[in-house]
Amino acid sequence: MEVIADSNFIIALIFQDHQSHARALREWERVTRASIPLVSLLEVIYFLIKNGVDLTVVREIISDPKIAVVESTLEDLSFALKYHGRVKDYLDFNDYLVIAASRRLGLKVLTLDRKMRSKVGRRWR
Repeated sequence: MEVIADSNFIIALIFQDHQSHARALREWERVTRASIPLVSLLEVIYFLIKNGVDLTVVREIISDPKIAVVESTLEDLSFALKYHGRVKDYLDFNDYLVIAASRRLGLKVLTLDRKMRSKVGRRWR
């Protein structure tokens, strides 16, 4: 299964004490390729910094052969800007960038965030 991985999924995968760690591991076993939008990787890094975690884990993430970091395009930005009325904070905007990448690449978003799942479940023009 090839997917777009959201930041919360990656965080659950990293931390054994995360409430969704076991679920994330089960999902990860099914993944053959995970594209991580750069904005999601940055969210992971911000989370690590905020929680005083050594950033060496980032090297492990980006060197994993199953993972490809994908950049946002102008098309992704344009898509996210179309939904500016629904954006309450920067995390909402980041969600729309992730959704845009998933649409552009034709991949399902792998996320543990209910709010993100509700956004992903909508039909997008």
